[in-house]
Amino acid sequence: MSAVLAIVGALSIDSIVAQDGRHVLGKVGGNAVWSSLGATISGNAPRILSMVGTDYPAHVLETLSAAGVDTTAVVQLEREHPVRVTFAHLPDGGRIQPVPTEMIAGLPAAAQAEFIDTTKTPEILRLGSPEGHDIPESWLDEVDFWHLPLLPLVRHRSVVERLARARGRLHTDCPARSDLIGDPFGRLSPTLPSITVFLPSTSDFDVIAPDQSTSDSVAELRAAGSRELIVKAGGSGSFVLDGDSVWHVPAFSDLPIDPTGAGDTFCGGFLVGMASTGDLVEAAALGSAAASFAVATENPLTLIDIEPERTLARARSILGKTTRLSGSIDDYERAVFSC
Repeated sequence: MSAVLAIVGALSIDSIVAQDGRHVLGKVGGNAVWSSLGATISGNAPRILSMVGTDYPAHVLETLSAAGVDTTAVVQLEREHPVRVTFAHLPDGGRIQPVPTEMIAGLPAAAQAEFIDTTKTPEILRLGSPEGHDIPESWLDEVDFWHLPLLPLVRHRSVVERLARARGRLHTDCPARSDLIGDPFGRLSPTLPSITVFLPSTSDFDVIAPDQSTSDSVAELRAAGSRELIVKAGGSGSFVLDGDSVWHVPAFSDLPIDPTGAGDTFCGGFLVGMASTGDLVEAAALGSAAASFAVATENPLTLIDIEPERTLARARSILGKTTRLSGSIDDYERAVFSC
């Protein structure tokens, strides 16, 4: 019998500037969508808990449900959807969020109006994320593995506090970066001891701790109570910190189209990998495989067509190229970027 998985996150409506300069308006997504599909294409469709506004396209939840994702706990809000995000993906792999006004100045007024970003209005943004009390009581005893994608810090804390008495293992992404700036590790310290696996990204460190190395940020997380750590590094793959060992798990070599949602899809695949193998490195390889399909599409719902066997095959290929580092993450990064 498959483990019961649950994802507590957000649904969003995105407008983006793609790496090739195209403008993509009203793109449906959100970390709950991408991570749930990452799990689904890795072989285990999860339950999701999220909030949805009156104008969020109904077909998204219908499509997820048809693919096996349990959407029955999604809360319907009596207002317009509160989570709207804008990204500009740069040719060098970087990302700007929200999209600067000058990058859309040449668009018609109606198109410019689609570039709404509520991440700068936290009182609105947090309405789209669940709180601890939104989690069904029955789930606390039924769910084996939980994942929290990016949530506003106040919601992250609320959910982690509720799940501290649940029986399942808890994985989380980094909370909203804007909530951590100034004292990132101090603000994370109340929840890190309750999190089984913490999965930040190097891009998180670039924002919340820009003046220190990846290894120093990892040391700060461990000092603040982090137990098991996976550091996602975009196109460079991921780093697994297992005790005193550091493993580099590469990204799958494929032509990326749009990196939106790749980190969340990784986390969904990783969740399934931990549920099925219990091994951090194998789980990271499955996460990397799931993410490889995400970067090859602009529409998360197309992932439904990916058979789990394809994801597993890519994971085996990635695992064969995984290496244990003899030095630190910083040593590895310096060697890569000096080439």
